[in-house]
Amino acid sequence: MTKPRKKLSQTLGPLTSWQRHSHGLLAQTAQTNIRIWVYNATTVRVSISPYSTFHDHSYAVVAQPAAQGFEVQETAQSVVLQTPMLKVHLFKDQLRIRLENAQGQLLNQDHPTLGNALYNNHLTTYKELQPQERFIGLGEKTGNLDRKGAGFTHWNTDYFAYPVEADPLYCSTPFYIGLHNQNAYGLFLNNPAKSHFNFGASNNRFSSVSVEEGDLDYFLFHAPTVGQIIQAYAGLTGTMPLPPRWGLGYQQCRYSYYPDKEVLSMARTFREKNIPADVMYLDIHYMDGYKVFSWDPERFAEPKQMIDELKEMGFHTAVILDPGIKTQQDYKPYHDGLDKDVYIKYNDGEPWTAEVWPGWCHFPDFTKETTR
Repeated sequence: MTKPRKKLSQTLGPLTSWQRHSHGLLAQTAQTNIRIWVYNATTVRVSISPYSTFHDHSYAVVAQPAAQGFEVQETAQSVVLQTPMLKVHLFKDQLRIRLENAQGQLLNQDHPTLGNALYNNHLTTYKELQPQERFIGLGEKTGNLDRKGAGFTHWNTDYFAYPVEADPLYCSTPFYIGLHNQNAYGLFLNNPAKSHFNFGASNNRFSSVSVEEGDLDYFLFHAPTVGQIIQAYAGLTGTMPLPPRWGLGYQQCRYSYYPDKEVLSMARTFREKNIPADVMYLDIHYMDGYKVFSWDPERFAEPKQMIDELKEMGFHTAVILDPGIKTQQDYKPYHDGLDKDVYIKYNDGEPWTAEVWPGWCHFPDFTKETTR
């Protein structure tokens, strides 16, 4: 007798219960907890967790969920959460989510048969590809502006001299915008674990988002324009202070030029040839033994004098800073970090140590406010 073939992944089943919450709604299947919260008229959060409690471990979101400005209604097929800008349908027979605009036009929906799936600790949501749907976003990824037909991994990697098609790279920005039928929506994945995005790569049925551990926690956005969707995303994750005007000018930055006389010679050449530039960067060779917060006593013996001369020529000076703090006994920043308890630690409480440019280093834990 042939044994039944074991499925690689399993769907998450029908809803077993649901209840209204002050921020939206909560629901359950036999395997997962579901949370759909409203943040404002343009933004809702979808959290699917295989654990007994939700894993809210991301530091990316600064906004708070709303306690008003939405309605929750039940129909025979679904639970519907509605704001003035969008509708979210949570279907009962299988865990499926559908996003519509206020007029009921489809923006994004889970694939009807693939839906949401669990394999070991990996959670994946499969989204049905819409006719002529296009995708933009993911920040500084390589490849085409239109991401359709490509797949990407988010797992920050220091990839020196990478080829043009390389992935993953240095920066992970798990936010994209889908466009079809003169409508747009945004999706932001809120999970710091290794994750994968598929925009119809090697298939014409679905796009997908998957996480290798933790919750499948993502935000959906809708507004009349792409610019307003980006504004909603920025409001969720926080905006940076406006840069100074000189920060918007041409900037000279490369690895690397030293000693100080070469930096000044290059700056004078810019001015002699009337090449516009407002900022001069110094890479790690300005440091003493590659230690941050230090100056090489021979290559850059008079840093203040050099910076003053650059300023007279109209240059602002920016210096590279690495996050590795050398574990050197007579190095003040190292001891300052120990005294203020700002370093990343192993589970046993010892600071994590690894070799980078200066040699053996500790690394600041930037998730701590005191570190920042």
